[in-house]
Amino acid sequence: MKTMGRTTCYANYTEEQLLNGTPEQIESKVLDILSNSIDLHNINKSETIYLQNYLYGDQDIKEKVKLTRTEINNKGVENWAWCFQDWKKAFLLGKPIQYAPLDDIANEEISLLNKYNTYEDKDELDLDIYEDIFTVGRGYRYINASPITEEDEAPFELLNLDVQNTEVVYSSSISHEQLLAFVQTSKKYIVQEVNPKTGEPEDVTKYYNEYSVYTRNMRYLVDDKLVELRIIDRQPIIHNIHIIIEYYFNRKRMSFLEICKDIFDDINYVENLDKDDIEAFVNSIMVFTNAEVNKEGMEAIKQFGAVSIKSTDQKKASVELLQSRLKSLDTQIYYLRKLNALHSILSVPQATQSGEVSNAETGKAVLTGQGFTSASVRVENEEKSFKKCDRNALKVVLKICRGLEASKIKQLKVSNIDIKFSRDLSENLLVKTQALLNLTTAQIPPEIRNAVIGLFSDPTSVCRMQEAYIKEQRDIQMQLDNINKNKEQNNQNQDSLEVNNQQQ
Repeated sequence: MKTMGRTTCYANYTEEQLLNGTPEQIESKVLDILSNSIDLHNINKSETIYLQNYLYGDQDIKEKVKLTRTEINNKGVENWAWCFQDWKKAFLLGKPIQYAPLDDIANEEISLLNKYNTYEDKDELDLDIYEDIFTVGRGYRYINASPITEEDEAPFELLNLDVQNTEVVYSSSISHEQLLAFVQTSKKYIVQEVNPKTGEPEDVTKYYNEYSVYTRNMRYLVDDKLVELRIIDRQPIIHNIHIIIEYYFNRKRMSFLEICKDIFDDINYVENLDKDDIEAFVNSIMVFTNAEVNKEGMEAIKQFGAVSIKSTDQKKASVELLQSRLKSLDTQIYYLRKLNALHSILSVPQATQSGEVSNAETGKAVLTGQGFTSASVRVENEEKSFKKCDRNALKVVLKICRGLEASKIKQLKVSNIDIKFSRDLSENLLVKTQALLNLTTAQIPPEIRNAVIGLFSDPTSVCRMQEAYIKEQRDIQMQLDNINKNKEQNNQNQDSLEVNNQQQ
């Protein structure tokens, strides 16, 4: 299957047009949007299932066809798709995302927000949603209110929705605002029907689809049990905000797996051709010249590993093996060329061709030569895309928190928060610290110098910690100075008393 990203669903409404009118008019528009989106969703769903199966090893090599010697047809999978997905996921999100303050407003509330996210295992959810984005180009986050109790410490719940069954529909207007989202669920029911052959009633299992449709202020439950779509239940969303957020890295919703799928297939193909060639060499065809052999004779050859033939001076007989092998050096060069292309396209560092790092490749040479610097630069684009989507999720989380008294988050806004990715920034540490000393000597402000050297994922917080530490050390020094001053003064007073006593 050839895929080129997921199709985004649009509808010819603005959100204002959708939500204005009587409840019956709004429901009619919701059903209209849903019915026009289902066909596109089903196409996206089939492609999603195919790509997810590909990631987990059900790859195109399984359909490999050979036209000659069909009994030798290896179909093994060398799953580089999983390998690259796992590396990129760990590189970007191996350490949890942290929310840091952009200013001095509501620092305690940001600490609470990070605590709630930790309780909801957001770091694990981020890893899973990145896997969806890598594989199928998009992922979905569900956010809803959850009252704080002894068993539940967070005022909201976070869930990743099944990317196969979820769709977000946007307005076709210039703003492309979100109109609604829906989650498809397959249901079954049993009815009694008369068997046309026996005339007896029997239980028949039938299937239908159920759709949970979320607008900004309502959740509708829709099914097609009676062929046509109908709303069977409705519930208000009290926070008046979209609670399903789509995560994606590009407008086409094209995944990294799709971008490199042809190369993954080429690597599988050349590896299996090598296996076929080795097996064909081991099971070489025997050529009999001026000699005849029947089925029983071939069985005896296989059993004893030898053959007896008759030969005369007039009619020479011989048995030879028909052997022809690919040159392994040529296939290895092709294999490495494809693998290098994958590393370049996905910006994943690699060791030397032998798989080992040379002793001469140390420090900056390793980081630059093997692609770690390039990976750090390229992953910043992914950070920006992830931040954009995560910021939309933050709007929902903060609105829920501000609506619940027990959350203790009242003033915090998205504009107060910086989203920080805690990747390892300690490489080339000596050069960075030397640069920091030089910038300090040049009296560059702390905020600028901490940001320039690239040693801290959150330069603003580091500046505050530095200021607090310097103030603390200054206070300690002042206390020591006061103690020493008091001691010196006491000593002087004592000396004066002793002199007075002696004079008396």
